[in-house]
Amino acid sequence: MLTHGDLTIYSYLIKQAEKFNDKTFIYFEDEKISYLDMLNRSNQIASWLADHGIQKGDTVSVLIPNNPLFYEIWFGCAAIGAIFIPINTGTTSVELEYFLQHSESKGIIYDPSLTNEYHMNVMRNHPLNFHREFSNEWKSEVSKYSDSNHFNDIDSDDVSSIVYTSGTTAKPKGVMITHENYLFAGHSSVTYQQLTSEDRYLIFLPLFHVNSQYYTSMSMLVAGGSIILLEKFSANTFWDTVAKYDPTVSSFVATIIKVLLRMPKHPKENNHNIRHIGYGLFVNKSEIDEFVNRFNIHLFQWYGMTESITTNIVTPLYEDMPVDEKSNILALGKPALGHEVKIVNDEGEKCANKMVGEIIIKSPSLMKGYLKNEEETNKSLRNGWLYTGDFGYRNEEGYIWFVDRDKDVIKRAGENISSLEIENVLNDHPHVQNCAIIGVPDEIREEKVVAYIETDSDSLTDKDIINYCENKISSFKIPEDIYFVKDFPRTSIGKIQKHLLRNQYDSESRS
Repeated sequence: MLTHGDLTIYSYLIKQAEKFNDKTFIYFEDEKISYLDMLNRSNQIASWLADHGIQKGDTVSVLIPNNPLFYEIWFGCAAIGAIFIPINTGTTSVELEYFLQHSESKGIIYDPSLTNEYHMNVMRNHPLNFHREFSNEWKSEVSKYSDSNHFNDIDSDDVSSIVYTSGTTAKPKGVMITHENYLFAGHSSVTYQQLTSEDRYLIFLPLFHVNSQYYTSMSMLVAGGSIILLEKFSANTFWDTVAKYDPTVSSFVATIIKVLLRMPKHPKENNHNIRHIGYGLFVNKSEIDEFVNRFNIHLFQWYGMTESITTNIVTPLYEDMPVDEKSNILALGKPALGHEVKIVNDEGEKCANKMVGEIIIKSPSLMKGYLKNEEETNKSLRNGWLYTGDFGYRNEEGYIWFVDRDKDVIKRAGENISSLEIENVLNDHPHVQNCAIIGVPDEIREEKVVAYIETDSDSLTDKDIINYCENKISSFKIPEDIYFVKDFPRTSIGKIQKHLLRNQYDSESRS
């Protein structure tokens, strides 16, 4: 279903440039880029790409940190119907080779600070029309091209971008995202977040991640608001940055909330105009309450996936997040307007209230599929429903709770254990800064519970943790093995990579 007619993200930029003209679209460091500036720069990129042999349907990879150039190439590709491939800035040379080959990229624009000789060898050995370094010389070259608008036969259902999901046990899958998908994400995010053209969205999460594409960048494009773009998050300068740019909204991940709470009080932390911040999994209730009380910023939770395009489950801004009385875990929220969300068992039948099952989603806008992977596409998309691989339950009011990823549920002696529930308990310990719970093979009970804990105390012991858990969770959920660590392997947006912890445990148990 196409809800935005024949519009593409490029034609929408033209529309907004005509309407808002010199209004600032992006603030970046000391630079202000208007809507018209962005259109002109995108047109020049499009002209440069066309001059280097890029045609409709060709793929162009980008390996750069947060920078306005990301948007220029994104819209520039859209102007001529090329497909944009944003690559994780932490990509290894082996991963880069896979991305370029699998997507059949015709060109790549990269920042030299993110590459080494191995990356360069991959680029030189791949049949590319070009591999160009993001530099002042290249920017000068592009600036000489025409900034006239492009008029090509591009459909709103055409693929605009391919975003690769994180690979754990298999190769990353390339999620095909259409122009319609992006515009739907923008319009729906404006609705959920109650945004207007007066809003200024603070963005510091990586642009190659869909959080910064779907929920934030696209919402400002369709609302006619402004983006305050940072290259990265800095806890030490955060409140000074807020004072400088005066944002009204932002998007966080759990790590940012935890880090800011641990910072010393800042003289500007209560002198701001941020009215609310959306975040994804997972922050426990005590930290949410502490953040709201300390900074006077409303936090609300959302749930979405690369494949599901937008926030399919969201806490209404006008309601408080309910808490599960047994686990003390906050609800994700309710199904977003126009979305259906069901909790189903292994047979695909709807679960009763408070019964745990797989979360499946039906939305006006889901991914087009996985690139060159019909088998996985058919597993995920069935009869109009997206099978998420996430487990949860709902109550009689329609609120939905997240329990765990399918791969993170611990199966112990016939019991299904949520790693999230145990983490929620441990995170309330006064000396636990971060933790991760995993399940590992056990000869007798199928799996056993293992805890990895980051602490601010040199004296915290395994026994302290076990004693703390004894009156808070059932005995079969209490971790059997406990490891204290200084940090965790994380994704680009701060999620702990549990598959790497499992690999680490497996390696240590064999040695």
